[in-house]
Amino acid sequence: METFDIETFRSAAPYIYAHQGNVFVITIPSSLVEGEQLPALIQDLALMQTLGIKLVLVYATGIFPLSKTNRPVIDPKKLLKVQHKIGELQSRIESLFSTGLVNTPMAGMKLTTVSGNFVHAKPSGVVDGIDLQFHGEVRRVDTQAIQDQFGHGNIVLLSSLGYSPSGECFYLDEYDVATTVAASMPSEKLIFLMDEKTLQNSRKQRIKFLTLNSAQELLSRRKTLSKTLKQHIEFAINACLNRVQRVHLLSIDVPGALLQELYSHDGAGTLITAEHYNDIRPATIEDVGGIISLIEPLEAQEILVHRTHEQIELEIHNYDVVERDGFVIACGALHPLKQKNIGEIACLAVHPDFQKEGHGNRLLKHLEQKAWSLGLNSVFVLTTKALHWFRERGYRKSTIDELPVTKQKTFNYQRNSRVYIKSKK
Repeated sequence: METFDIETFRSAAPYIYAHQGNVFVITIPSSLVEGEQLPALIQDLALMQTLGIKLVLVYATGIFPLSKTNRPVIDPKKLLKVQHKIGELQSRIESLFSTGLVNTPMAGMKLTTVSGNFVHAKPSGVVDGIDLQFHGEVRRVDTQAIQDQFGHGNIVLLSSLGYSPSGECFYLDEYDVATTVAASMPSEKLIFLMDEKTLQNSRKQRIKFLTLNSAQELLSRRKTLSKTLKQHIEFAINACLNRVQRVHLLSIDVPGALLQELYSHDGAGTLITAEHYNDIRPATIEDVGGIISLIEPLEAQEILVHRTHEQIELEIHNYDVVERDGFVIACGALHPLKQKNIGEIACLAVHPDFQKEGHGNRLLKHLEQKAWSLGLNSVFVLTTKALHWFRERGYRKSTIDELPVTKQKTFNYQRNSRVYIKSKK
């Protein structure tokens, strides 16, 4: 008998809510369109649309090598070859959206894909003395027409063809199409499905997140990256520089990578963004629920002292949080005490799925700097479990006698927490 994983479903709820109504542009490599994995991808895309995501799909032809700089000359014969290939791929995608959901969990759902002259093109012209003929560049995107299709519940399907006002047809790089559409809509996410392995660090661990600077540094220092992977990172950087908020790199070798990346804490690929992602920020009253859901499991294990909803609300100005996709993944509080110019660092918690990303260490340093900026000379923690963790970060074991009198009066002797203090250097 199959079991229903209620916890997985619950953990996906914040992401379902956060993604509703957003536009996602997704590139699909030709190997996936022509391969056996396409029906599974269609099911996942159908589910995403059901959950309120507006989809623009850009599929590649695979005729020309992937390149950001080397643009091929497109003569009439090559253009005709591209047109035939696009017709073949589009037919396969549309047929699966029409009939491929029979005898699947999405059976009975009506899905409509729409393609057309949404992308206006212009000729690339003469480059380095060579006439590129029917090779073109994106002139503009008819965003209103695409939005109108979303209003009808349609999925927009785009190829690497664009059309000029004079009625000519041009071959466009599908990654330029995807980036321009994502920037023009604007879209919340641009997702590159890659015919490549997941991006990993030197320890063979998946790289979950890169800032623009770290992505550029990775390109310059990592000599073992494949050519295709390097190009995808370059496309992602270029997209971020062109006002695309977040770009995801996903390997098609990972089953269900789209759903894992979008609806789970851990994800399945690599996010590249120019945003201040994972930044520590002051908590607001809207974060109280997120903080409570984060600390409740730790309270149940008696790792943290129980705090009521009202208590956190009253002291919310002392809290800082780390947020990801509208989900509080870490929190901590600094409670300044007037006596002895000391402050208490408390309620330091990181969601289990993110504990190996250094958020606890960053939060602790942030709260310490916050204390020094307030003129405090030292900070203390009361802990029953993380004794060595604090000692490794410069805290010395102390006694209750070193705490302010007000804190001594409220000390829970039954809990018998250990006292650790760190002074300003």
